[in-house]
Amino acid sequence: MKNSELKTILQQKGYQFNEQGNLLLDDLANNTTTLDLSGTKLSDLSELDILPNLTEVKLSDNDYGPVFDFSKLPKQITGIDLTGNDIYDYDNLVNVVVEENGNETVTNLHDITKLYLPRTAKDNIKDLVRFYIKNKDAITNGKIDMKIKDESGTLQTYTTLREVPDENLRTYLQANFSDLFNGDQIDLSKHLGYAQKTTILLIQANAGVTNFEGIQYIIQNPYWEGAAVALYSAAQSGANMPSVKLGKYVTNLVLNNLNVRSLDLSNAGSLFVLNIGTVAGLSTLDLTHTIWGQREKEIEAEESKGSYLIVYDCPSLKEIKLPKKDELKTCFLDLECLDALETFDISNLKMVKNLIFGNLPENFNLVYPELTVFYSPEGRSATSFCCSESTFNRESTKTFLDRYYTKGTGVEKLGFSISMSCNKNDGYNWRKALKKKS
Repeated sequence: MKNSELKTILQQKGYQFNEQGNLLLDDLANNTTTLDLSGTKLSDLSELDILPNLTEVKLSDNDYGPVFDFSKLPKQITGIDLTGNDIYDYDNLVNVVVEENGNETVTNLHDITKLYLPRTAKDNIKDLVRFYIKNKDAITNGKIDMKIKDESGTLQTYTTLREVPDENLRTYLQANFSDLFNGDQIDLSKHLGYAQKTTILLIQANAGVTNFEGIQYIIQNPYWEGAAVALYSAAQSGANMPSVKLGKYVTNLVLNNLNVRSLDLSNAGSLFVLNIGTVAGLSTLDLTHTIWGQREKEIEAEESKGSYLIVYDCPSLKEIKLPKKDELKTCFLDLECLDALETFDISNLKMVKNLIFGNLPENFNLVYPELTVFYSPEGRSATSFCCSESTFNRESTKTFLDRYYTKGTGVEKLGFSISMSCNKNDGYNWRKALKKKS
């Protein structure tokens, strides 16, 4: 047996192995149809079929997530308990082929007779909802036992109906995405019609939303093709927002005054504008799969079309990742009041139209980019620079200014700005300070 991890667990449960490491097919092994592996943290599911009559495994509380891959399960396992795990995606459960007219052909990739799901499964549409629709008759007549944990931790029969607790959010969604509603509930089995599938999500603070639970059923809906998500909270201390995974059609993302658990941009290939301010809970912002900063300089320099990255007052943010390309160009890069920031590599940034660095942690190593592309269609300075006083006092900032601020030479690489996004810091008149120094 090659799976030493599983072998150790089986030995602890009383299964016997010979000197060659082969399982003894005694009564215990032959009579095992269900195996409880809950809490074992088993990472390798191969060779479960060493038990010849095993058909069901309990894998609850094993720290699985955010993805569970059904292709890792032996085919003979048709019953599976995944409760107690933070799983959002269920890979290789079904295969979906979408025709040009929007019709879908769904094929089961793994035979299932029993599927118990964690609470996080309520957010999944692309796998579980399609599995449910495909197998609805079998689920209804009991041939497939499909259940999901509710908020209290109790297993309930799986349905496609979802709640939107905040009345103001529900009112907004009913007005803009009525195709998805069944009364006051969202029905994930419904599709958005032609008129609504491209509707953007724009919820201003005056909409009065203090809880964004339910917004994920739009953002992660495979039938939604909206280009923008802009969410502003009306809550004094920030509204809770569920974990979301942006889709391939979103180009603009604005989040303001929110408590966010996680933000997955791995499918957001079209995204190039991000404005994230006063957002708690977010530890990583990963743009590596986006188009940010990768278009021609004429596009990136234009304020109505270029890439933006504005991030401020995010107390938990430790890491920002840019796309791994040789040359990035952006219209706007603005970082301010990021008390936990540890990692942000901008060494591949070669053009920036507006560069703003506010207050950042003292121990953060602020390394400026080596700019090589200078372009300004308006005839102004190629790069407008603004910083706070604490940032100005960094040696790296002074070196950057000495290199690129060439006032009076006729080559205007760097211009002056004093406008900042976050009211927790002020723009510093670095140009005046340099004049005094000289």
